Amino acid sequence: MKLLLDDKQHRGYDLNANEACIFAAILKCTRAGRGWYGNYRELAAAMPFVMSKDTAQRAVQKLLNLGLIERREEKLFALSQNETSLSQNETVLSQNETRLSQNELPPNNPLNINNNMNEEKREGTCTHTCDTPAPETPIFLVLHSYFIKRGGTATPLQMEAAKNAWQKCSDIKKRQLIEAVKSGAHFKPRLDWLIADFPEPQPVFLRGDETGDIVQVRYNGAYKLCTRATMELFGLEWVRDW
Repeated sequence: MKLLLDDKQHRGYDLNANEACIFAAILKCTRAGRGWYGNYRELAAAMPFVMSKDTAQRAVQKLLNLGLIERREEKLFALSQNETSLSQNETVLSQNETRLSQNELPPNNPLNINNNMNEEKREGTCTHTCDTPAPETPIFLVLHSYFIKRGGTATPLQMEAAKNAWQKCSDIKKRQLIEAVKSGAHFKPRLDWLIADFPEPQPVFLRGDETGDIVQVRYNGAYKLCTRATMELFGLEWVRDW
């Protein structure tokens, strides 16, 4: 995300660079009429430089305390009286494209910004980035870039359908889909087809006579055996080591 900063704003409120960038991101979404909806990890990932989730959380809390932003239901908005002061002395921060890698993918069940951004479990990625009418997270842009490199094209309507299909994917599917498109193992001429036709990954369970790091987990109300790696990948409920 490209951000616009104003020296007078962050100096007047004694904001450091991290806090000023977080405010600029929320302001950009506010001006687009949507506000920021997502979690701390996604907010940090939207920055044009490396930022931790905890740093983003502290920045949001400070901005709330200063009255520069407010929370409306599940979204963060910049207060209107603070928007006009950012119309001058704007410096464009270049986008750090190297952050759009697999390492930036959000973990399973990221925490929602709602309820003090600490409590509730989310069911997928739903960050509004302000530049498009539908959610478009950094990892969607990674998929799109590999799709284009493979020769794919997408009309605006197809992009909208692709983003809607992307929202329905689990985090695991998103990770594996990106890897499959990157390697050439999966491709469709339309981005929405490419997403929808990729199967939702399922955990592989064991018989019990295998060796290795095996654990017992609870899955759909039943007890199953799988590797520890599978448990961690799918976020399964651990019962005991096997």
